[in-house]
Formats: sequence, C-alpha cells, structure tokens
Amino acid sequence: ARRDELTGLHANTNIPKVVAAARAYQLTGDPRYRTIAEFFWEQVARHRSYVTGGTSNHEFWRTPPDRLAAELSNATEECCCTYNMLRLTRRIFEWKPDPALADFAERALWNGILGTMSEENAMTMYFVPLAPGYWRRFSSPRDSFWCCTGTGLESFSKAADGIYWHDASGLYVNQFVASELRWDAKGLRLRQETRFPESDTTAFLIQAGKPVRMDLRVRVPWWATRGVTATVNGKPVRVSAAPSSYLTLSRMWRSGDRVEVRMPMSLSAHAMPDDPSCQAFLYGPVVLAGELGSEGLTRDMIYAKEGNGYKGDPVAVPELAAASAGLASWIVPEGDAPLRFRTRGQSQDVSLIPFHRLQGQRYAVYWKVRRA
Repeated sequence: ARRDELTGLHANTNIPKVVAAARAYQLTGDPRYRTIAEFFWEQVARHRSYVTGGTSNHEFWRTPPDRLAAELSNATEECCCTYNMLRLTRRIFEWKPDPALADFAERALWNGILGTMSEENAMTMYFVPLAPGYWRRFSSPRDSFWCCTGTGLESFSKAADGIYWHDASGLYVNQFVASELRWDAKGLRLRQETRFPESDTTAFLIQAGKPVRMDLRVRVPWWATRGVTATVNGKPVRVSAAPSSYLTLSRMWRSGDRVEVRMPMSLSAHAMPDDPSCQAFLYGPVVLAGELGSEGLTRDMIYAKEGNGYKGDPVAVPELAAASAGLASWIVPEGDAPLRFRTRGQSQDVSLIPFHRLQGQRYAVYWKVRRA
C-alpha cells in the first residue's frame, strides 16, 4: 500500500524480509513483491539513513521518517543493516539498473562498511557510533561474537560484488575500484586502473581476442557536479551526462583500447532533514570525520565483550562557524596528503580525514554548525 509503518520496528529483522520479497518477485513475477522492495528501499535509503548510508539506532527505527537529528548515539547504525541494505540494493539493480541505486551502494560501501574491520587484527564492529566524541569499538578475538561479526566478515568478502554488471547490449561500471573483469562470453577482459578516491580519474584498458561491439556505461555519480571529461585512446570525446546517470560509450572495441574518465570532486555538506544546523561534510562520496585524539582511550575501550554500553564517555566537540563564502573558504586542504582537510578560523580548528580511515581515536561525523 506504499505506507511507511516502520517506526518502532527492529531494523535488521525487517530488511532481510524485504530482501526475500525482492527474490520472490524475481521467482514469481508478482508485482506486489516488487512494490514492497522498491518502496521499502526508497523509505530506508532516502528517509531513514544517515550520511554514511547506514540506518537504525539501538537496532530500531525509533522515529518517523526524516526525524534523525536526535538519533545519534553510540549505538547508531548497526553494521548488519548496512550489509543487508546493500544486498537489497544489488537485488533491485538486477531488474532496475538505476544509477541512484549504485550511488547508494557507493555511499554505504565507502562510509558504512570500510573502516568497520580493525586494521590491527580484523575484528569487526557491531555499531558505528555517530554521536560526536565517540570512537570505533570492535569485537574481541576470544570473548565476543555479535550478529555483525558474521556479516562483517561477509561484507569484506563482497568487495568486488557490484563493480560491474551487464545486459545484452553491454557493460555497466558502477564502482570505481582497481579491478579486472573477465567476460568469457564476449572474449573480453577489462582492467580498471584507479587510485579512487585519492584520485578523481579512472581508466579502463580493454583486451579482446577479436573486436567487440558493446556499450560501455560508466556511472556519473551524484557528487560529480563539476562536469565529467572522457578520452578514448587519448582523444577527447564529447560527453553529456548529468549526475546520477550513465556516460555511455558505444563503439567497436579492440584490444588495447583505453578509456579515461575524470570526475572532479568537491566539498559538500549533508544536513539532517529535521535540523539544518546538524551537518556532516563530504569530499566527493567520502564522508569526512574530525580527528579528536585518543586521550583516555584504552585497549579495553576499543576491543569489548559487550554489545552495548561503551566504557567511557564521549568528549566535548566544538561548534563550527560556517563562513558565508562557502565550505571551501573555511575547510581547506591540509598539507600534501590526499583527502586530508582542516577547518580554518574556528575557536578550535580540527583536521578532517575520510571516516573509513579513522581508527583508534575519537571522532565527529556530525557537527553543530552556525552561521559566522
């Protein structure tokens, strides 16, 4: 009936139900199951998710849609929910190749999944805290096993899932990840060379036993608001592709052909729908988190037995003052390191780095921002 009645429900009980409904549509063709899957995805991805692509607070949807500002806690965003929303996204894309689905998958992968495994010992997270001043907490090697321990491992086994898709006429490139595709039915290999997101350019090198005619569709992401440029074998090609669309190159492809696509990134702010002063910042698709230091953090606070209940309290986080000249006037690159920024002109300036890289210290993703 296209009514959101999720408020008060346990999130990761219901997302798998809808994954099953999407599968039921594929098996039976019953349009009711498709309506369930698509409407549910729209409501959760667009109206019940945070800037990271994650959803839930203390495992539940506790508020109506677009009421998220008060839902930031140390138990915001259960990792299993992100895992299962990606499963649902992939399922829907199989019958509906919408670039907006791939945009969400990129957001959830880079910001909701990467960073949830300990770089030290591969332990995984249960919740991703989004209340300012907290830190990442992982399972302990011997004493804890959460639901998100299993899906956490699976999430990293799926790193290549969803980069490429195909239909009868050609190939979709949905994610910018250094990788190699072998497409035996076409006698073709495609190698993607990129340092994304440190670089805004990705290249595709084609190897084929004989010439192959097909469409190469490269996703133009939602954040590519400064235009896109492309070359084929070093020669510029005319492209016209808006954000959240596909740049389509149709030709006879031969072994040795090389395509380069550049999508300049820029800073953007993501405000809570119910509180414009509660904001997160991104560079391209990458959520930036403020480094708040590791003072007072112990190993027992980072590797824990309990699922809930952090040991220790969050630290105070400074309020930020936004300059009227725009983000780029007060959030500036810091040194030569890619994707590293620093605020300027604040009462307490902070460094901002990709959220997926930040471990072992306190952080803030969402900030209270006022007009300077």
